[in-house]
Amino acid sequence: MTRNALLGLLAERGWTEHDLAERAGVGRAHVNEIKNGRAVPRVRTALRIADAFGLPVAAVFPPGTCGWRPLRRGRRTASTSLR
Repeated sequence: MTRNALLGLLAERGWTEHDLAERAGVGRAHVNEIKNGRAVPRVRTALRIADAFGLPVAAVFPPGTCGWRPLRRGRRTASTSLR
């Protein structure tokens, strides 16, 4: 799976994660998680981020770049932590 375009867009504009977070109205830590592929943005968050860049959502998050990945071994999920 290819990563989203956040890293390149931030570098292209000379923005930090903090700059994007302020412009999009989301937390900086969440921007970092999305940029590094550790989190998948909700639709509203993806729209806010795309709007901050002045781009369509598909330009920031091309099809196939966001999706759920299986948890790494050893991490608990809600179903395993209740057993």
